[in-house]
Parts: sequence; C-alpha cells; structure tokens
Amino acid sequence: MSNIVVSPHYLSTNAGIEILQNGGNAVDAAIGTNIVQGVVAPETCGIGGDLFSLIWINGENTPYCLDSSGYAGSNVDISQLSTQESIPLDHPMSVTVPGAVKGWFDMHERFGKLSIDKIFRHAIEICDQGFEVSTELHHSLSLHKDTLIKQESGTELFPDGETPKIGAMVKRSLLGKTLKRISTDGPQYFYTGSVAEKISETLNHVITEDDLRSFESRWIKPLSIDVYGKTGWVTPPHTQSYLTLGTLKIYEFLEDGSDNIDLHTLIESYRAIASQRDELTYDYGGNIDEFNGLDLEYLKAISKNIDKDMTSIFSQPEDRGGGTAYMCTKDNDGNAVSLIQSNFHGIGSTIGVGDFGFFLHNRGAGFNLTQNHPNSLKAGRKPLHTLSPTIWSVDGNLDMVIGTRGGRYQPQLLSHFILKILKKENLENAMMSPRWNIDEFGKETVSEINIEPGLDEKITDELLNKGHKVNQLSELQNSYGPISAIVKTDDSWKAAHDPRVDTASSIID
Repeated sequence: MSNIVVSPHYLSTNAGIEILQNGGNAVDAAIGTNIVQGVVAPETCGIGGDLFSLIWINGENTPYCLDSSGYAGSNVDISQLSTQESIPLDHPMSVTVPGAVKGWFDMHERFGKLSIDKIFRHAIEICDQGFEVSTELHHSLSLHKDTLIKQESGTELFPDGETPKIGAMVKRSLLGKTLKRISTDGPQYFYTGSVAEKISETLNHVITEDDLRSFESRWIKPLSIDVYGKTGWVTPPHTQSYLTLGTLKIYEFLEDGSDNIDLHTLIESYRAIASQRDELTYDYGGNIDEFNGLDLEYLKAISKNIDKDMTSIFSQPEDRGGGTAYMCTKDNDGNAVSLIQSNFHGIGSTIGVGDFGFFLHNRGAGFNLTQNHPNSLKAGRKPLHTLSPTIWSVDGNLDMVIGTRGGRYQPQLLSHFILKILKKENLENAMMSPRWNIDEFGKETVSEINIEPGLDEKITDELLNKGHKVNQLSELQNSYGPISAIVKTDDSWKAAHDPRVDTASSIID
C-alpha cells in the first residue's frame, strides 16, 4: 500500500501528504489538499464554490458519493433576465449557495480521522505566510484586476495596487481569518451569522440567509457501468459525468478488438452521446431513477447512429468556460478519494464577500433561461454541472482514481486518457499523449477538432478523410487538463500529474 496525493498545485499536494504522514486518511488528505488549493489558486476553486466527491473505503465494493453543490436562491427571477441569452457570469443570479465548506465537514464527520484543525492548519499558515503567484493566477488576476481590486476581499491579491508578477509572494490574511473561524466554529460560521448575512447582502438578497442556513449536502448513489473488464463510477446528474462512461461504452460496442484506438470512432462516440446532454442533465432531485443515460439499450441505440467511415451531424452543448480543481488521494489502508471543486469561471463571479477574503462562484451560469426546461433557472433547483470525477474498480477492489478540470471538455479529455489506460498503455505515456477537444459546438454541426502536437500524421489524415475539420495546435494546452491519476499496476500503485500545468504535482510516500 502507498500514501498518494495528486493535485494541480505542489503546495496542495504537500499539504495532503503531510496530513497522511501525520496519521490522517485519504479523506482528511483530500479535504486539506482542497482547502490549500483554494488559497493558492482562487482561479480554480475556494470556499465560495461547490464540491463533489467519490470516496472509496477499502473492503466495500461501491464508492460513496457526495453532492455538496448548491441550489438557486429563493429570490431568483428568470423574468429579470428575459433580454439575455444566458445568465451573465458576474450577475448575482449566477451564484448558487456555495456547498464546499459543508461538504468538507460532512466528509470528515463520516470518514475523517485527523482533527479538523490539523486539516485546516496548512491552508491557514499559507494565508498568513504567503505563497508564490503561479502563471495561471497571474493571468487571472490580470484579466479581472479592475473588478477585484475595488473589493475588500481582493485588495490583498494586488500588493501596491498592481498585479503581482509570476513568482511574487502574496498573502491572504483575510481568508486566513475566515478559515481559522471555520476550523474552530464549524460550517455554521460560514452558513449563519455575519458571513451568511454578508453573502446575502452582496447578492442583493437573491440568496437569502435562510437559503444558506438550510443548505445540506447529499449522500447519493453513484452511477456505474462495466467497460473493458473494469467498473467505472461517476457522480450522477445534475453532473455530466455519465458522458465519460457512456462514451467509453459506446466505443467498446463499436471497436474491433484492436489495441490501437480508432480516434474517429472515439470522437463520434462522444459527439453522439453529448448531443443529448442538455436534455438529460439536470437536477432530478430524488428521482434519479428516471435517468436512462447509461442504460445499455440506450447506448446501443446511439452506437447504431455512428458511421465508422464518416463523421456525422450532431448538435453539441455550448461552452461557458470553466475554473475548477480536481485532486485525488489514496492512503496506506487502501481508501481513496476522487474530489472536484469549482468556482466555475476563473475566479467565479468575481463577487467578493466583504472582508472575509473570498469570492463567490458562478456555477448558476449552468442554468439555461428557457422557460419550463428542467434545467432552467428556478429557486431551489441545482444547475447542470460539468464536473466529472471518476473512480474505477475491478472485482470490488480499487483500481484507478482519475479526473480533470476542463468544463465541458472533461468527458472528452477523460474518455481518451482512460481508454489508453484500459488498453494497457503506460501511465506516463498516456499523460503525455496528445489530446483533442471539440471546438465548434452548436446545432447540427460537423465539429472542428483541435489536436495537440505529436499525433501521428496518418491518424490526422484519417480524420480529414472521414470528414472532420482538424485544427493542429502548436503546443500542449494548459486548458486540456490537468488530469490527475492514481492507477494500480500488477504489483504497485502509480501516480501521475499533468505537465500541461506547471504547478501540478504528485507524491507517492
């Protein structure tokens, strides 16, 4: 057995490993890793965002699944946005009740081992002592400077009133104070009292204090399907996670048994199942049994619409960007966590909360504005989420923990990467292999495929000959990851972080 942490930032990874070394388990490590990530990379996640996790407890053959995402506030009014095509990313109605803080405590209460103050300690110390500004954070702060610098929660990120250079040190003492109070007083400090009052006030009471006080995370049943002899587990709708498993299963139906991957068939498998995403992915509440997106007969029917010799016309979901952090942990006892946490669009809505040092996400932008649609903006409803963490098992034993950020790209990135692992490709080679994404999304379109450098020219030519538009990129894309992975080999565990993000790291102890 091994202690393993993989995350998008080395400080987050270091915190997780230290928690494991000090007697914590995989759940403790995932929480601590996540909290630090929100400090050093607010362009990805933070206490103002949402959280989903899959938790594998050794000896059990099904992972636990936590949905700690929020719902729209009591005072949202879709009619106020009647002139908009979509919810503006900086609008109060783009904010749903932030679920991450409650999620951490609920995970810890059920499975945690180390005391909560020790889990929060690393993040609080980093807030007070400072950290180096990454390339990603520098770019995000540059983009949003005019908005952030005017807010109390944002001023610390701009020492001397300027965007900090890459490698410069910044402190987040305001956030540190908030995290300290959360660690000592519990989630009620965040969801009631002065913090809740300020959140509601800042959002013009679109979210009420009662909305915050009443928020609860949900332990739910994960979705699963068997692919190539392994069982894949994902979070159910209102997330789009099922697209990863569905893509892989459709491909398995269509492939010829070769060890090589037919990229055309894989791309078409994704495009075909994704064409129905916006009709199937919404908040089912307690009626998730109504969801049929992974039924084998449904997937077989989709596979029959795929031409292995020519690209087809499919409608595709639109892109709203994304800002997310995925991390995975495993401990010496064989427990593991696949956790994803998000502010959605960079630093979320860029709406800061008083002098509490954090910003609110805008996952509510995942709603549409179509009256009577099951994913339309409505009080108490949760929006479509792009978040897609996975866990994989074989015969009831943990086998892989894999995920990524990437908004609507996530199932595209994951299906190709996971397929390589399923076909026994070396983990490091799979991580370095060129990735693709579908750039042109809309109704009845032949999508343009963006492909990283390094793909065999024969494969590119095959795609062109089969009717695809292909855009050959000149370098690896930061936004096509970072994928984080923990994988079982014949006699050991391996981990890999993604070179596309220079702060990403993995540690096996």
